Amino acid sequence: MRRRFRVPHKPVEAVDLPIHLRHVIRAAERECPRGNAYALRDLTALAVQKVPARGIFDPTARGDEDLFRAIETVADRHLGRTPARAAWRAAVRRGRLDLSARDRIERAALQVQGVSDTAYFYTGLAFGLTWLSVYRDR
Repeated sequence: MRRRFRVPHKPVEAVDLPIHLRHVIRAAERECPRGNAYALRDLTALAVQKVPARGIFDPTARGDEDLFRAIETVADRHLGRTPARAAWRAAVRRGRLDLSARDRIERAALQVQGVSDTAYFYTGLAFGLTWLSVYRDR
């Protein structure tokens, strides 16, 4: 039976992470667009659960639907995936073959793709940092 992953919803200090990972997240709070640091925090907490058993994150791996759902939950919660998808769907529904409609569809699709790319980038970063944290002393 597969274990379902829960995405924490806590401040950085409340998530049990090694101090150097918390420093990276705090830097993201200062330097990255709004929501990105929270996404990194939640994905790092997820990585802390997964890395000891599975290692580095591979987005092409099969059978990790629960992990992908957890990533999408973080993207919805912190990166604006839900409104981006809604804008894309609305643009497609209203779409006509004129240039203005195609541009709206293109912008909405790029926004959805950007959010997804950000979520998967932060997942890879979180898994990589966690891997280093867990195995650096070995």
